[in-house]
Amino acid sequence: MTKKTKTIILVIVIVLIVGVLSIIQSPREPEAFLTDQQVINRINSFFPEAEPKVIQDVLYLDDTHVFVPFINESKEYGMSFWVWKDNKWRAASVDNGGEPKAWNGEGDSFIMWNLDPKDEVSEIKTFMKKDRNFSVSGDEATYEPGLEMMHSIPIKNKPYGVETYPDSWRTLMDTYAELPGQTRFNEFLEYRQTLKIGNIFYNKDGKQVFPTVPSDGIGYSTGNDYVDVPFLLYLEESELEGSY
Repeated sequence: MTKKTKTIILVIVIVLIVGVLSIIQSPREPEAFLTDQQVINRINSFFPEAEPKVIQDVLYLDDTHVFVPFINESKEYGMSFWVWKDNKWRAASVDNGGEPKAWNGEGDSFIMWNLDPKDEVSEIKTFMKKDRNFSVSGDEATYEPGLEMMHSIPIKNKPYGVETYPDSWRTLMDTYAELPGQTRFNEFLEYRQTLKIGNIFYNKDGKQVFPTVPSDGIGYSTGNDYVDVPFLLYLEESELEGSY
């Protein structure tokens, strides 16, 4: 075999390898989501502390993001958030507690939860708040008015669920983030102690209740695909200015 023939064969092999790799790595349409057992196995492979036992449901937020609530070995109500990335379903976030979390999609903003039924939560009232502020710099005084908006989420037959925020909230957040001097986080809902989101939980009698939170409070997040902005989980009625 001549040197020229060897060179041609080597080039052909390289081209074939590059072609195969490009086909393998090129973006594909999302496959069917994992089975319940695959979800359990996958979580146990990187975050065994979550101890998932029962997969309650699979809820698509869009074509490439999925919310999966579960019950673990300790009968705690947890949540996981999955994303189709690099041609594979990957767990972006797992929590062993079900207090509300948020995700900001391309079109809608979502709140997700999985509350223990024994807490008897019948309604989540979610509030967007901005405290009024007054400041003085030299001879210039500045007053910023407060803001308070409420969105009610009824809890019906299931302890878990997904709800979109009102379009007006999303518009306000996007507009506020564009104001001079404001810095928006990568994914959602908190602008350096200005706009805040908080929840108050009520039972069927309209009395405020406090959902159970696991004592260890452990969770897992890749830090890339899902940014969990903390809610004011125990927002008190005394912190509100209006009546709802």
